[in-house]
Amino acid sequence: MTSAAPRTTLEAIKIERGLTWRDVARSVERASATAGGRSVTLSEDHARRLGTRALGDVQPTPAIARALESAFGHPVVALLGPHDPAATVPAGRPSYQEALTMAAEKARHLALNMPGIDDYSLLEEELRDLARAYPVQALPELINPLVTLQDAVHQAILSPRRPGDAAQLFSIGAVTGGILAKASHDLGDPRAAVTQARTALILAEQAGNTTVAAWLNGLMALIAYWDGRSQESLRYVERGLATNAVNSATLWLESSGARAWARLGNEEQATQSIHRADEIAESMEPTDLDGLGGILTFTDARAAYYAADALSWLPNHPESVGAAQEAVDAYADDTRDTWAFGDAAGARCDQAIIRIANGEVEGAAESIAPVLELPRDLRIGGVVKSVQRVGDAVDAASDGKATDELRGQIDAFVARPLTMRP
Repeated sequence: MTSAAPRTTLEAIKIERGLTWRDVARSVERASATAGGRSVTLSEDHARRLGTRALGDVQPTPAIARALESAFGHPVVALLGPHDPAATVPAGRPSYQEALTMAAEKARHLALNMPGIDDYSLLEEELRDLARAYPVQALPELINPLVTLQDAVHQAILSPRRPGDAAQLFSIGAVTGGILAKASHDLGDPRAAVTQARTALILAEQAGNTTVAAWLNGLMALIAYWDGRSQESLRYVERGLATNAVNSATLWLESSGARAWARLGNEEQATQSIHRADEIAESMEPTDLDGLGGILTFTDARAAYYAADALSWLPNHPESVGAAQEAVDAYADDTRDTWAFGDAAGARCDQAIIRIANGEVEGAAESIAPVLELPRDLRIGGVVKSVQRVGDAVDAASDGKATDELRGQIDAFVARPLTMRP
């Protein structure tokens, strides 16, 4: 009699390695202890329910998820998703990924607990690498490293014998939480995004780091803006600007204020915010966040994109066409350090919206064409919502063959956004 096909990759690995569900549970428990993290307890029945999808789409706790990944060397979304034959390995032979992941975790645990440690440079270097990767890499590749980094920071914070510079540790925790808040936002989970960001703000306040606090207020302004809460976005802008600093975080805040005001239809306030952003860009001082780079710094290119995004709500503004072209040009070279696929896509969407307002539907289709070719793993929340805005502009335009074709392409794109579910 032929046995039923594996319902998940985890079940397939169990079968190929000749394991029982009790063996799976014990492997997960050992992995959690070996990695130096908080030990977990997993019953045989719970392991079976996870591995056979008896719980549907219910996900394990973060601690069990990390232990599953450590034990079997694959992301939890793959382990508990439909069986992928490429994800299994011969019986009795752990994957290279599993071995290397476990070795890296052991090394990190050793480094953070060696006597005489006086800083957290290891964690800061990991944070820098992830911050620089975020604007250019597919988000699914970054989730596990970000969660692992946050877990290490939280363990260090909660350690009764916490060594090193507490302010540095709390700042790293605040920024890591902020990036995870952005990840939650990009995956369409605003509740998780707000929880991460608020906790990160508490850590920044504990560290006394006003620059990180300003950056986090910019992040909260972004989340509120894309969620359609422009007034709330402006409140976060105001809170962040209260430090009266002049740096890239305040450039982000002022630029965020411009597009929130524009979305509310206040052309005067939006224009003033754009001009204040220009003044900040000319005189701002570098910060530690700029040294980390990537998503943690607000560049001239991003300022150009935000100005275009603001004016796309005011397409008849005399500077809208020029601002859109400037933003598109700022992201024309994908080899530049300032390039980011999400901002590049947003700039093109803004140009398309402005062209539609000017009766140039075919020109709009040309602007947005590269965006509609993005693979699914790059279709983060902001990109999808930008494309939807183009769709709204198309709906308001006069009917025609070009309009119908563009509407169909947009519908096909937004129907398949990035999610972390298989």
